Amino acid sequence: MVKIFSLIIILMDSIFVFSQDKNTVLYSNLICKYHVKFLKDSTNKSSEREEIMTLFIGDNVSLFKSDQKVKSDSLKEAIVKNSMNNITSGNLNIDFSKVPRVNMNQEVFLRDGKLKVYDKVFKNLFSFEPANKVEWNLLNETKKINGYNCKKAIGKYGMRELTAWYTLDIPISEGPYTFKGLPGLVIYLEDQKQTYSFELFYLKKEKREIIPLKNDAPTTYEKFSNARQNAKDNAVSNVGGLLHREMTKQEMDLIRNNAGKSNNYLD
Repeated sequence: MVKIFSLIIILMDSIFVFSQDKNTVLYSNLICKYHVKFLKDSTNKSSEREEIMTLFIGDNVSLFKSDQKVKSDSLKEAIVKNSMNNITSGNLNIDFSKVPRVNMNQEVFLRDGKLKVYDKVFKNLFSFEPANKVEWNLLNETKKINGYNCKKAIGKYGMRELTAWYTLDIPISEGPYTFKGLPGLVIYLEDQKQTYSFELFYLKKEKREIIPLKNDAPTTYEKFSNARQNAKDNAVSNVGGLLHREMTKQEMDLIRNNAGKSNNYLD
């Protein structure tokens, strides 16, 4: 009887914790904006893309996401709602052709020391723990960047050699993407081959709700990477399934060519 009673108490506690976690509203107290530049094709300097990314920092929580993606997602939601309200002859017409392009779809959510990366493969949203972690080496070199007194750190992230400049004036171990763990906020970061760079240009104390993505499929990085490669290998059939028509040889060649040029993955 005592064992059964104890089990009931444990289950009730678990349900309460789960419910509490599910309904917890997370807020930022600091907002940082980074100007991100990167090469979509690491072998082609003319493939440079740019994106404004925001890092929302709260107590033991942060979220890094694209400003353009926020606008794009909001616009897509409005288009779908409008299409649902204007169904004609039993047909649902959804047109995303005027939705602005997002160059950096990844989102990174940190809570209580646990990192989660969100990324899409075709239409499917996945989440996974980063495959790599930066081991930082702190140097004595200093420099002033955008008004901040910065110190230099170097580190390795997978096959990338990174150089980061952080400031002790803001002693928060935060930075763009998964590049965290330094004694201060990252102000500037780039890889050795300069195929990626992040530069802080805006910082403000501000309370904003932090909302991580939902409806994701949790997986491992290895499985996500395999799914991404499979989508690239089958890019023609994936796009063809959306068009509902025969594609010309020129269209198929263009799709294959574009899929091959997207090769500079940050993960």
